[in-house]
Amino acid sequence: MTDRKKKNMPERRQDQRFKVKSGTFKSESKSGDIVDISMGGLSFSYVASDNWTDESFDCGMLMGENDLCLEDIPMKIISDCAINSGLSITRRCGVKFEKLTPKQIAQLEYYIWANTDATKK
Repeated sequence: MTDRKKKNMPERRQDQRFKVKSGTFKSESKSGDIVDISMGGLSFSYVASDNWTDESFDCGMLMGENDLCLEDIPMKIISDCAINSGLSITRRCGVKFEKLTPKQIAQLEYYIWANTDATKK
């Protein structure tokens, strides 16, 4: 059970999230495996390097199966926290998509359809 559910906190997400079968996120400062995605945003996990910074980014690239690639997607970091520690620190970053063009919305819909189980009920 998540901390949010334990504390009876309301869910802030407006869009349904889908687990990604295979996908990578990349920005100028961070890259990692996409955990889940919706029309409103995504989360990805990455291994923090020794020179990890709290550096922000304002756009990123999504890569998926069959060479599917969405570039220059505008976004804003909502959260970035450690999810485990040890020899390496794994972090999870949540981002919100911002001001998508109609073309980017269509590409994102296709990305979700092609890289998740969104079509299964």
